[in-house]
Amino acid sequence: MSIRALIVDDHPVTREGLRTALELSEDAVVVVGEAGSGEEAVEQARELTPDVVFMDVRMPGMDGIEATRRIREASPETKVILITIDESRGAISEAIQAGVSGYLLKDASPDALVDAARNAIEGNAVIHPQLTKTFIEEAQAVGDEPKTAPLSKREREILQKVADGATTRQVATELGISPHTVKTHLERIFEKLAANDRAQAVAIAIRTGIVH
Repeated sequence: MSIRALIVDDHPVTREGLRTALELSEDAVVVVGEAGSGEEAVEQARELTPDVVFMDVRMPGMDGIEATRRIREASPETKVILITIDESRGAISEAIQAGVSGYLLKDASPDALVDAARNAIEGNAVIHPQLTKTFIEEAQAVGDEPKTAPLSKREREILQKVADGATTRQVATELGISPHTVKTHLERIFEKLAANDRAQAVAIAIRTGIVH
């Protein structure tokens, strides 16, 4: 079944480029709509209920991060992948807090876009390799450490693999357990760390020294 995508960027040429790249996926990802602003993105997301939104960060008026917050509040099942040239710590931190499922640079290949969409649907956060170092630095730079419950040895093991970029299936295969068991452990980890998703859990874990 095809993944339904909404493209959001204030530059028509960029939107056309993204559409063309996604159309090379042989219907793995189907573009169901386009928006040229954050405000329009929120409206289109409500009307079209896409599976994934490819969102530019910097746009006049409502930016991509605020639009992401509103889309996620109105439709938590819709995943948002930010596509930008901005790799600052602040932007990445805001994106994580807004609930994004991916953060890619605008030079991402068509395959990378499709992979990001698939991973988002599976509940995996995708961060462009060039941004990983900045992401970790941002996580380590945050001063206020949340109160967290201690993780078991197995939970720390699973979270470390997630921090290294492993998917649920990969973690299950490497540890010889079922994907369902991995998901159950992740739910407990999120609860103990007061995290909403994998990206936040990894950020907290890095900051508190649970993983490296």
